Amino acid sequence: MRIFIKFIIAAMLTFLFGLEVVQADYRVTNYQQDVHIAENGMATIDKTVTYKFDDDMNGVYLKESLTKPVNGYKPYQWGGLQTITIARNGEKPQPIAPQVGDANIGYVMSKTRSSVEEKVYYPIKADDDLTVKYTYQLQNLIINWDDVSELNWQIISNWDQTLENVKITVFLPNQPAKTLKGWVHGSSIGHLTVDKKRAQLRVTTARVKANQVLELHTYFDKSQMPLNTNIQSGHRAKIISQTEAERTIKHNKTLRLVTIYGFIVLPIVFIAVLILTMWYKFRIRHQLRQAQQKSGINMAAIHIYDIPNDLGPALINARIRQQADVSKVIVATLMDLIARRKVTITYQNVSDIDNAIYRVVDESGLRQFEIVLIDMIFGKKRVVVYQHEFQEQESRVSKRIHQGIDKFQREITADEAKNSIIDSVTTNKVTRTKILMMALLTIVGGSAIIGLFFMANYSNIWQLWLVAGSMFIISIVVLLIIGQQQTTFFTVPDGVAEKWQWTGFAAMLHDIANLDDKTVLDVQLWDKLLAYAVIFGEANQVAKTLKLWAEDTNMAVINLPVYMIYSSLGANWSVNLANNIQTNAGFESNVSGNGGSFSGGYSGGGGGGGGGAF
Repeated sequence: MRIFIKFIIAAMLTFLFGLEVVQADYRVTNYQQDVHIAENGMATIDKTVTYKFDDDMNGVYLKESLTKPVNGYKPYQWGGLQTITIARNGEKPQPIAPQVGDANIGYVMSKTRSSVEEKVYYPIKADDDLTVKYTYQLQNLIINWDDVSELNWQIISNWDQTLENVKITVFLPNQPAKTLKGWVHGSSIGHLTVDKKRAQLRVTTARVKANQVLELHTYFDKSQMPLNTNIQSGHRAKIISQTEAERTIKHNKTLRLVTIYGFIVLPIVFIAVLILTMWYKFRIRHQLRQAQQKSGINMAAIHIYDIPNDLGPALINARIRQQADVSKVIVATLMDLIARRKVTITYQNVSDIDNAIYRVVDESGLRQFEIVLIDMIFGKKRVVVYQHEFQEQESRVSKRIHQGIDKFQREITADEAKNSIIDSVTTNKVTRTKILMMALLTIVGGSAIIGLFFMANYSNIWQLWLVAGSMFIISIVVLLIIGQQQTTFFTVPDGVAEKWQWTGFAAMLHDIANLDDKTVLDVQLWDKLLAYAVIFGEANQVAKTLKLWAEDTNMAVINLPVYMIYSSLGANWSVNLANNIQTNAGFESNVSGNGGSFSGGYSGGGGGGGGGAF
C-alpha cells in the first residue's frame, strides 16, 4: 500500500512539474516594438529587447519570418537592416557593425527566401543587463483591397524564452484614421487599444510564453496607403468583421465552457468521489469498532505488562500483521532464541564486539521457521558465528541468509495459517474495495487536474491553476489518510481480543520510559521484552530504560543474556544488526505476513518574429 501511494504521488508530481526542471540562462524582462508604416506600405520597425543574464553567453539573435499571410499573394519582403545598438547595464548604447573575421563583437546576417536571422556576437557576463535595439524594414505587410487596407501579421512567434512586459505599437502615416479596427490572437491575456484620432494601435500584455504566437489583425481606410503596390481585388472589411466576430463568439463560448467545467463540473465530480472515499474510510472504522464491541472490548487499548502469548516475535508479527521488516524479524527471532537459551552469545572483551561468538546449544521444541533460521545463520553443521560475519556481504552467514530468506518467510506464513486469528474473507474484501476507492480517486483526481491544466493553459484563467493545485493537495492528503487506514479484520471474539492485548503491550513498550513503577515488570521477562520490542520498533528505548532501572536497583543481570547484549554491546545492537542484515546480506526488505480582450485562435497572419540568446 505504501508503494502504491508513493507511485501515485510520484506520478502526479511528474505530470505537474515535469521530469526535470531546466534553469534558463537568461530572461527577457522587457519587449517593445514600434512599427511605423509609410504610405507605400513599407514598415520601419524599432524592436527593443532587454535581457537579464544568469550566465556567461556569446550573444543574442533575432529572427524574422517572411511567409505570406493566408489571403496574401506576396510574401513579406526584407527591406534591410538599418542599425543594431546594445546598451550594457544602463550604459550608453553602442552601435554594432557587421562582424569582421573572428571578432567577438559584430553581427552576421543570414537570409533565405522565407526568413532572416541577425546573429549578434557580444561577450556577455553573468548578471549583465543587455538592451538590444534593432531597426529594420519589411515590405508587403499591408494589402490594399478594393475597400480597405489589411494587416494580418504574426508579430511574435518563436522566442525561446518568455517575453515579459510586452508592448507593441503600430503607427499609420496619416491622422486621424477614418476607419480603424483591430483584433489580437494568442494565448496571452492583454489589451488592444485602437486610437483612430492618432491613427495607431497598441498591444500590451504582461507576458508571451516561449514559442507562442501573438498575432495582430487590423484593417483601416485605404487612403492611408495610396502608394502601396501590394494590391489585391475584393472587398475585405465585411468578411474580416464577420470572421473575427464569429471567432470571438466561438472563443467566448469556449471560455464559458472552460469556466463551467473548470469551476463547477470537475470540482463537483471530484468532491463527490472524495466524499465517497472518505465515507468508505469511516465505514471501515465503524466495522472495526463493531467487531471490537462484539468481542466485549469497549475501551481503547491500555498498558499490558505481560506478553499476551509467547508464540515468538516472528509468528506474532505475522499473526497481528505488525509488518516489521524481515531483517527485524530475523533479529527478533535470534534474540528470542537467545532468551530461551537455544543460542548463546559470548565475548572475551566488551571492546571487541566484532568477535562476539554465537553458538547453537539446544534445538528441542523449535518450530520449523526457527529451524530454518538456525540453518540460515549457523549452517547444517551448526558452526559458530562471529558478530562481524553479519556485517560482511560475502561472508558465509550473509550468503546463507540470502539463500534462505524466502523459505524462512514461507515457513512463518505456513505456521501462522495453522491457527490464524485474521478474518481473511472480510480483510480481503475490505482491502480490495479500499484499493478500488483509492484508484477511483486517483483516476478522477488525476483526470480533473490534467483537464484543468489544459484549460488554464488555453484560457489563461489563473484561478484554474488554484483549483488544480487545491485538488492535487487534497488528493494527496486523502490518499495518505485512507492509505493508512487499517483493513485487517480479526476473528470475533478471540482474534480481536488478542490483537487488543498486543496493542496494549506495544503501547506499554512505547511508554516504558515514563513508567514509574519498576516492579510492574518481572525481571525475568526483560529478555523477552527486548525480543518483542524489536518487532514493535521500540527495542532501543526499552533497552535504555531497562539499563537505567538495573543501575537504580543495583541488580545483577548475569542470567539475562539478551539484556547483557544490550548492556555490553550497546543499546543499538539490534538496530545495527538488522541494518547490516538488510543492507549487506543482498536481499530486499519485505514485509512478513504477506499483507498486502485578446482572443484565441489564428486568423491566417503571415510572418513571425522570434529570437533568443546563445
